[in-house]
Amino acid sequence: MSDTATEIERLLDDSDMMAYGPEESAMVADAVRLAQESGEDDLLYKARMRQIASASMTGDSDTMFTAFSWCLGRHDADPARFPLEVENNDLLWYYKWMAEAVALNPAFPQGQVDQVLDDMERRYRAAGVGLSGVWQAKMANATAAGRFAEAAEFRAAREQLPRDDYSHCEACVRSDDADFHRARGDEATALELFDEIIENQVQCGSEPERAQGNALLPLLRAGRFEEAKAHHFRSYRAAAANADGFGIMATHLVFLAVTGNTERGLSLLERHIGELPKDPLDVHKRFHALVSYGVLLDAVTRSGHGEVEVRGSDMPDVAAVFGLEPRLRTVAELAAESWRVAGEIAEAFDARNGNEHYATEIQRARALADERHDLPIETRMFVSAELAEPTAPATPAERLELAEETALLKDDYDAAAQLLEELPEPELLPRYHNTVLAICRGREDRDGALAAIKARAEALRALGQVRQADQEDELGLLLYGPFNADEAAGLRAALERTDLEPEVRVKALIALVVLPDSGNDPATDLDLVREAAAIAESAQLEQLPTVRLVLGSVLAGVGEAEAAAETLDALLASDLERRIRVKALETRARLAGGMGDFETGVRLADELLDLHTTIGARSWASSAAMLAAHLFDDLGRPDEAVHRAQVAVRHAELGDTDDLNSNRYWLGRFLLQSGEPDLAMESLDAAAAGFAGSEGGGAAALEARYWLGLAARHAQELGTAYGIFAEVAHFAAEAGEDTLVELAVRAHLALGDLLVSVDDPNAVDSYQEALRLAREHAHLELVARGLHQLGQSKIKFGDELGLVDLDAAIEAGQEAGQDWFVADTTDTKARALASMERGEEAIPLALTAADGYAAVGDEGSAAMAELLAARVLNDLGRSDESVGMYRASLQRLPEGGQAHTGVSLEFGEVLEKLGRAVEAAEVRAAVTD
Repeated sequence: MSDTATEIERLLDDSDMMAYGPEESAMVADAVRLAQESGEDDLLYKARMRQIASASMTGDSDTMFTAFSWCLGRHDADPARFPLEVENNDLLWYYKWMAEAVALNPAFPQGQVDQVLDDMERRYRAAGVGLSGVWQAKMANATAAGRFAEAAEFRAAREQLPRDDYSHCEACVRSDDADFHRARGDEATALELFDEIIENQVQCGSEPERAQGNALLPLLRAGRFEEAKAHHFRSYRAAAANADGFGIMATHLVFLAVTGNTERGLSLLERHIGELPKDPLDVHKRFHALVSYGVLLDAVTRSGHGEVEVRGSDMPDVAAVFGLEPRLRTVAELAAESWRVAGEIAEAFDARNGNEHYATEIQRARALADERHDLPIETRMFVSAELAEPTAPATPAERLELAEETALLKDDYDAAAQLLEELPEPELLPRYHNTVLAICRGREDRDGALAAIKARAEALRALGQVRQADQEDELGLLLYGPFNADEAAGLRAALERTDLEPEVRVKALIALVVLPDSGNDPATDLDLVREAAAIAESAQLEQLPTVRLVLGSVLAGVGEAEAAAETLDALLASDLERRIRVKALETRARLAGGMGDFETGVRLADELLDLHTTIGARSWASSAAMLAAHLFDDLGRPDEAVHRAQVAVRHAELGDTDDLNSNRYWLGRFLLQSGEPDLAMESLDAAAAGFAGSEGGGAAALEARYWLGLAARHAQELGTAYGIFAEVAHFAAEAGEDTLVELAVRAHLALGDLLVSVDDPNAVDSYQEALRLAREHAHLELVARGLHQLGQSKIKFGDELGLVDLDAAIEAGQEAGQDWFVADTTDTKARALASMERGEEAIPLALTAADGYAAVGDEGSAAMAELLAARVLNDLGRSDESVGMYRASLQRLPEGGQAHTGVSLEFGEVLEKLGRAVEAAEVRAAVTD
């Protein structure tokens, strides 16, 4: 075999091991190219046969037609050399795909569609194979064309035949049958077939996600709301991961429109709009996509957001679908264009099919505007694509302030420079050149910065401030980052001078304080900035607000939180320029979070978000929203954390900012914490994919995948969770980096927890591997945790040696100073001993655990440990002794709570059995009260 032939075989073998997608199809295309170049017709036939499947599964109808036609021609010319079957590729099977593809494009006349179907039947008969697949293909074609009587005949013919090797799979048969009944208006029968797909867990390349999507409206109409919600999540996730899943998206956009989840719908539309131009030969898919756009975008318009611009609508390929020039279009505009093009496609299909089926589909879709099902999927707010337009400056001073904001808060140096095209009056020229200097600093334009310093000095001299001008001119770039990065010594030397003007000295002091590598200790920085503040306040310098801002930051940095808060609060209470106010708000909000004053933190972070939105600083608005999200999370208000994180993600999407992947990651974690694992999976999956596609994002991608696994487990997608945990554990451990090894340990522990939940004893192996890695890399806390979970799992699966692991976990926890962990592991051992009917040993351990919990302030867990001791005493026939334990447990629990009520009722029964009816009545009465 030649080297080329070997490479072709390698490419085909490797592609067979990959999921269908861009990488796989590129590999197959390389095999086809090499075979063409080498003249290896036998290998070319094999490669093109493989390419038919690849193109079909990735939505590339053009390539599929080309490869199929070429292979069919070769087979007809020389059947012996080019057989119908080559390994797992089968031309007769692929005929089903060809017949469907031809029927779903109105450019093919009906006669040609019929010819393909008839040729398929002829070839099946000639090959002596069953005709079930032929009747199924003809039925699906007739259903799609709205010829239901014909479809019923073909279905009946199929039902008369037994299943054979060329029958459609069980999932596709039921799904096509459900399509047939639903299109005729019989949604009840369609749902019965759908239920069979789900109950029997039948699946194939695009099922059950396609059937799930098509069932969404019938499920809503049948009142099966929670099922519809669950199928929406699962179907959407599968479709998004499917290389040819775009066609399934249409049903989800319609579902979101009629359930009032228009913001989620718009987000999904924007996420996938780039796929609209894909596979132009599949006009049927495009038709349904455009109809779904119309339905959804009309619903968005009715909700009052028709002027929101649709992200992605300006992509040239997308605009070409509508025959329009590329530009961002509003929701209302894109809705109108979607209905227009969908109508044109409907006319072409109906003309070909000789009926009005597609026109009727549009009418039914438009009628959905009157259909509403109240099923909240997630709470989102619309974040306008257009931030507040800056108020036109009325004076030169306002123009300068706007230029400063534009440069310092938006990093838009070109726009800032445009605002400085006109020179102001002489009194404002120093500030004018200072703003030019700020732009040059942002651009790292050294020559421009020097020129700005010279010009500022001239302006100061013209105003009679000669000494200040001379000193600024002399010190030059020494006072300004990033040009003074290595000038700490120069700044100290300048500060030794006694002749510096107050403003120049303050500049030098602050420059040294904020210099990244100044070599100063925190106390020195504090002394320097206090001196600057005293000078600025005494001389009433314009720099005073900036100096106070730096003072607040330095105070916070040296641990003087109260003083920092007082300084920043006083600053915020004054009349500040917005560029300083935003910095003060951010610093104070973060300080509040560090001090545990989360109420103040969220108030300030929300004010910061509003101010950045008003200014029009998209990236900073994203950052402020995420800061608020973290503070709300710390405050124990997860729903509001989710909301702010959604705002942060939206700003990041609209601004294409660097923090988009990070925002999606945190949104996913907040969603998981708020009890929305399905939504968390979407956000974490998008974050992981984004990190993986960015330079140096591999570690972040694995971390996001880990949390995706946790979300999948909570969403009861246990197979998905298992695969993710195993993948993360493998790749993180393989990397060898300390932080990634820690992630590998966590992944193995999570995998063990998952296996324990399904009573799989392989959990022990997962915990042992976690423990091995933790020990190898001296992660003491993870060693303790691994021993705890290993011990629990061994005991669960009947190995009492797990008690030894629990003892080792307690010892490791004590060594690591983990007091709560020690109490918790002691509690675990007590419960294990109780389950082994070793109650006398369990009781003292339970009481030790209770004391340990109480010592760290966990009264609830302490109460449960004492309750365990009480129950064990009761089981041992020592009910009199259990009374004190029950009372101790109740004293720790808040009255009126579920736990207090449950323990009280149990305690009452114990007292009743002891003949202490009066006490029992008192305990029960407390519950009644």
